Amino acid sequence: MTQFTFARRTFVIRFWPALICALVIAVTIGAAQWQTARAHYKQGLLAAYERAQAAPALDVTRWGAVAPPEYSSATVEGVWKADQLIYADNRVRNGQVGYGVFMPLCQTPARCVLVDRGWVRSGRLREDLPAVPTAPGVQRIQGVILRADSRFVELSADSVDGKVWQNVTVDRVARASSLELAPFILAQQAGPDDGLARDPFKPEFGIDKHIAYAGQWYAFALVTALSGLFAAMKKTGEKS
Repeated sequence: MTQFTFARRTFVIRFWPALICALVIAVTIGAAQWQTARAHYKQGLLAAYERAQAAPALDVTRWGAVAPPEYSSATVEGVWKADQLIYADNRVRNGQVGYGVFMPLCQTPARCVLVDRGWVRSGRLREDLPAVPTAPGVQRIQGVILRADSRFVELSADSVDGKVWQNVTVDRVARASSLELAPFILAQQAGPDDGLARDPFKPEFGIDKHIAYAGQWYAFALVTALSGLFAAMKKTGEKS
């Protein structure tokens, strides 16, 4: 045990409580710094997204093996392959349950870009899949480049039920359709009117969440330090 006097107060420093207090402070400050670093990283992603959106739209009709930068604005021409329509299950929009609509837009009979066409409301019965109007001939679609494979958790190994899928990825569609697909998904934002619902696309980077978490961890460190200081403090002349 160590003690010293400052401003008519005696501070008693006990080894084990002081060590535990120091470890807690170190851990909470480390967590706060990690959350701050994540916020800075996400701010960089947001800046890259805004630059990509401000740039002219890329023409990805002649796509290659390397995907364009994620979130880039892009256009593509092709013919819809309506027989490969996929409904992504349990997509909620404005409180209503429906399906995400995915369909290949093909530049040749076997070479296509997988397009997230938008949202359609589900029917009264699950077996009544909603009709999706699909224009014939060559179409030019504008949208946003997304990753070919999103992170998701599946509650069941039975993730495909005919045209209704739990989650849609480029690899899964390529295996099911035997098509050669581009290494990205195009989230459609504009094109011929087809009755599907689409919202302006903007990814949620969660910057505010990381900043809030960092503030909480710094607060925990401060509370621990003040609590330890209060516990170590007594008036001069008091017994330990």
